[in-house]
Amino acid sequence: MRCIAFTRAVTATAFTIATLVTGMAGQVQAFTFSNGDLVLAIYGNSTEAVYDLGTANTILTPGGAGIANQNVSAGLTAVQNSGTGTVKYTLFQFDAGFSTGGGVIAGTSKTLAQASAGTVNFTNQLNAAGTWSGLLGNSSVQSQFTSLGDGGFSISKTGTMSFSSNLNDSAGTDTMKGAWPVAMSGGLNVVLNLIQGDLDAGTTSQVGRALLTSAGFLTVGNPGPSAVPLPAGVVLFGTGLIGLVGIARRSINRQAA
Repeated sequence: MRCIAFTRAVTATAFTIATLVTGMAGQVQAFTFSNGDLVLAIYGNSTEAVYDLGTANTILTPGGAGIANQNVSAGLTAVQNSGTGTVKYTLFQFDAGFSTGGGVIAGTSKTLAQASAGTVNFTNQLNAAGTWSGLLGNSSVQSQFTSLGDGGFSISKTGTMSFSSNLNDSAGTDTMKGAWPVAMSGGLNVVLNLIQGDLDAGTTSQVGRALLTSAGFLTVGNPGPSAVPLPAGVVLFGTGLIGLVGIARRSINRQAA
């Protein structure tokens, strides 16, 4: 009897521990990102989506695996369903330890030369991203985020912890708090050049590329994705049209003869 009672007690204890562990694992964590992390922001309507993709240096290792077709369709859908505006995306990172004074990464549909022209003030992005990262550690702001179940989080554009409230500007120029002279963003199916700014040297360099497709798949790497190829169906359709045009021309020529 004692043995049975002991077994039951152990079983009950194990069940209680398992329940507690399961409950802890099921708790929704708010969006956070650390110094050196690469972050994806999808926005353009009343709801935005954000993803911490991991350490930028690891993802952007030259010739490395990077990120291949990560499914972020839940975030894209959340943004698309919240309005009729043009959906945009960008990637960014701040690195307070880059060189001796810090540096930043941001994604743009522009070329390296365009992103480097004019006045470039990396401090604006560095400070804004660093402040935002620190504020996200405060549990009082977690209620602003909704887990998307795929590692991403949605948040109202007007929320104090949103991308637009912290790194974009009220005019919507996407210049990362005025850090860059051009819009550091792009539309769906548009390849972004990932530009790294060295705060100390005041120089820029391209460290990779990124692509978010209209199907909600993200690819990032160094060198990263090239321009989006035409789908096979479109190619076949075009080939068919060319063939029909050729047949029609031959028919017309025969009739004329």
